[in-house]
Amino acid sequence: MLLQEGFNQDWRSEVGKLIDTEQRFSEEDICRVILNSGAVEIRDVGAGEEPFLYSSGYWGPGYVNIKGLVGQEEVFKFLVKQEALKLVDSGTPFDFIAGNATGGMIPAYQLREDLQDLTGRRIPYVYVRGARKQMGHREHITGIDGPYTPPGSRALVVEELINFAQTTTNSALVLRREGRVADDAATILHYMNPKALSLLKETEVNVVQLTTLPKLLEVAELEGKFSPRAINDYKSFLDDPPAWQEQRGLKSVQL
Repeated sequence: MLLQEGFNQDWRSEVGKLIDTEQRFSEEDICRVILNSGAVEIRDVGAGEEPFLYSSGYWGPGYVNIKGLVGQEEVFKFLVKQEALKLVDSGTPFDFIAGNATGGMIPAYQLREDLQDLTGRRIPYVYVRGARKQMGHREHITGIDGPYTPPGSRALVVEELINFAQTTTNSALVLRREGRVADDAATILHYMNPKALSLLKETEVNVVQLTTLPKLLEVAELEGKFSPRAINDYKSFLDDPPAWQEQRGLKSVQL
């Protein structure tokens, strides 16, 4: 188990020492690092707390701020390195990395660096905007016109987390329209909600995730990080997000 003596005040430094190793840590250890980083917030909606409004327009009881971990260098680099090792082990085929703007851009770039070190090969990097740029070159994908990402090359779409999978699948479709193959994605955290799984299947995008929200909640419950009621409410949301909203009189918002 990672940090068997517990998470003391110097735990980030201890995690930082593991970045340059190729040791694979368990999913439980990954979850413990995320939980102790303070990235997870669950609101007790049943007690009157305001739910979160996600970028998808859906409401929900919890939020995991993976992208905010760029401010905790040791934690961020540790998680990305573990994802890189998982991708190498999985044999996922790709020729270049495509980071999703904005949350996936920095993790994708760090992932590219780690994968180059692990595989010894050049891995180009591009990033995909949520909408086509209106000025300048008006590009939708920045870096795609370089010599190392020709039509037919295989993209690995990278997100920091996948909730409803809209940005993941949209980026895959944009890349395909530009003549690239985009059948695979990578993320640190996958919410695994039914709407996301359905959309990914429909778009034929395979995901390699470091961990999932159900697993994160399981570890949080074991370690007493949140009240049982709050965790159960979050689990209920994951089972059926639209039903969770409807039962609480909430409506999706067009953002």
